Amino acid sequence: MKTTIRIAIAAAAFAAVPALGAGKGACTNDPAASGLDARMQNMSEKMDRIRVATDPAEQHRLIELHGKLMHEGMLELRKRETGSACRLEMMNAMMDQMIQHQQAEREGSGN
Repeated sequence: MKTTIRIAIAAAAFAAVPALGAGKGACTNDPAASGLDARMQNMSEKMDRIRVATDPAEQHRLIELHGKLMHEGMLELRKRETGSACRLEMMNAMMDQMIQHQQAEREGSGN
């Protein structure tokens, strides 16, 4: 089962690469997308910190913070009038973050 999850995460990560690449992708020239790439980068950095955290309490705190950032990111994306290609790009990146978040929660709970 974990192999399947890892494959799904890898596939989602490759689909989200344009959203995380600086200056690349459908959101580059979309003024309504200003700051969305920075939000995604912040979420990605939090996920990296979750992976290297060894203290369960710190890991739990970071998972909670990452969840809050994902929620805020979705609310912000709903408010924006971005183009459909940019919106799809951001939704792919958010889906990747959600998959990684769920995996981190499962690993943190020992499941």
